[in-house]
Amino acid sequence: LEDLNIHPEVLNLKKELIFLRREIHKYPELLYDLPKTSQLVKTYLRTLGLEVHSKVGVSGVVGVLRGEGPCILLRADMDALPIEETANLEYKSAYPGKMHACGHDAHVAMLLVAAKVLVGLKDRIKGSVKFLFQPAEEGGHGANAMIQDKAYPVLSASPIVEEVYAVHVTNSIPIGDFLAAEEFASANSAYFHIDLKQKLEEANCVYVGAQVISSIQNISSLVPPEYTMVISTTVFQGNPEFCKVGGTIRNYEEQVKETLYKNLKNICKGVEATFGVEANVWFEEFYSPTVNDPVCTAKASNAFTKVVSKAKRHTDSPLIGEDFCYFTKEKPGCFLMLGCATEEKNHPIHSKKFELEEEALLIGCSYWVQLVE
Repeated sequence: LEDLNIHPEVLNLKKELIFLRREIHKYPELLYDLPKTSQLVKTYLRTLGLEVHSKVGVSGVVGVLRGEGPCILLRADMDALPIEETANLEYKSAYPGKMHACGHDAHVAMLLVAAKVLVGLKDRIKGSVKFLFQPAEEGGHGANAMIQDKAYPVLSASPIVEEVYAVHVTNSIPIGDFLAAEEFASANSAYFHIDLKQKLEEANCVYVGAQVISSIQNISSLVPPEYTMVISTTVFQGNPEFCKVGGTIRNYEEQVKETLYKNLKNICKGVEATFGVEANVWFEEFYSPTVNDPVCTAKASNAFTKVVSKAKRHTDSPLIGEDFCYFTKEKPGCFLMLGCATEEKNHPIHSKKFELEEEALLIGCSYWVQLVE
């Protein structure tokens, strides 16, 4: 990469940065059950002399660097996924069926080393920083648990947070690039479940289920083309007497979500009236969209381009689910995605073959330092 401006202190800590990432990668832990990871984080932050709060939102950890001025929050998620790793790495997961397939190991390592560098620069920092290490991003609503924690509510506990930031690695864009969406940094994430039950003896729920799936494929034509959405059927199982149909919904705007819900309910009413079955639909909502604040996003983009001067900024809104939405509901912020893809390492996140180009850690860590400094 040309025109890289890796912070000299980050460069000095390159071996430590990579060691931390690999150590966390080797011992992946799920959701809130993070004894080894949270202990590593807590110990590291204490050696820096930071004010440390542990067991926040069950197993989260927060390090506080206090200064005169506004407080910003930097977030790294810690949990892994229930996936069997297949990449042949020397630091491959030691736990069968568990893997850091979403790069959260990198997030933790980058923020820890950034904290170490920023402690050394604290006399130059105009304000306070909360280094937040979060459990249960992968479907467990860990961000909300930390915000609602009674002993240490991370946003409202002194010093009160004014802005929030997060970095997420991705192999969907090349190393050196970054994604900072103009508005929606992640999507509404929800699931629909339809239960079909035989009412008339001659009704066949399997046949009706097939009709339901066919109708679901037509829902997208009822949504204006300027709105991005995905509705996909992922579950179809049952017998003539009872059948389940289910799937996932991703979109951004609230009115589009309501349109999708309304049309799924109408499909159920239609098959009830036509095929002699009872059809019930219910929705399981996970995460609402993460919304980037324009001022914070401008700050983040400016900081990144100081690290990689020729970085391409991508602005498309990804159809991912992300619980950083809980933070941006409460405070202005920016969710930035760090490009990591190379020709050799380009498997997507959540893949059992996911690998990370570790040179990207230097960029992400320097970005954190630049953003604060």
